Amino acid sequence: MKSMPTQERALKKRIALLKAATHEFGVAGFEAATAKSIATKAGVATGTFYQYFENKNDILCVVAENRFTDLHHQVSILEGSSQDVSDTETTRSERAKELFNRVLHFLYNFHIQDGLLHQVLEQRRGVDEKLDEIITRGEELMRSHVVQFLEDYELDDSMVVADSLFAMGEGLVHRMVFGSKPDNPDKMLEIGATILTSFLTNRP
Repeated sequence: MKSMPTQERALKKRIALLKAATHEFGVAGFEAATAKSIATKAGVATGTFYQYFENKNDILCVVAENRFTDLHHQVSILEGSSQDVSDTETTRSERAKELFNRVLHFLYNFHIQDGLLHQVLEQRRGVDEKLDEIITRGEELMRSHVVQFLEDYELDDSMVVADSLFAMGEGLVHRMVFGSKPDNPDKMLEIGATILTSFLTNRP
């Protein structure tokens, strides 16, 4: 991966290329997208593409890093806006459901906006070791949010619970986006939040 440019004009070109690449991968797919098509979409010459990126594998890795950075930032905002934990189980349960509901809705919309891009990333991680490392780090960061949330519950098996919650939430969103699309996604996400809350609060 080439170093980040420092001049403002160069930074703007790099940003334009990244936006164009996100669009091209998300609309045309990985195979159809090319350095030329990305450069054309960004309004620069193809040679400019290679000033900032080695190839389309390289720029896809940067797109993935930026995607997870944005996801981490937005989830942090959602967590920060949650109410303080009360000592009563009722309030704890309501807070958990509220947070699960907001996060599931955010993740659903996040995937809907770039559904094909997400599929490209999942497909390419199997053949690109560097991309797989980036996505794995991003997923671990998302799991860390769940683990941090679970600290209030003082669970002996918090990592297992965190992995289960993460897998169920991710599975629900993926099925809704990439599988049979529901007629009422808000209702389905609300039910999903209720199930996640029940799994967390009704454990023996």
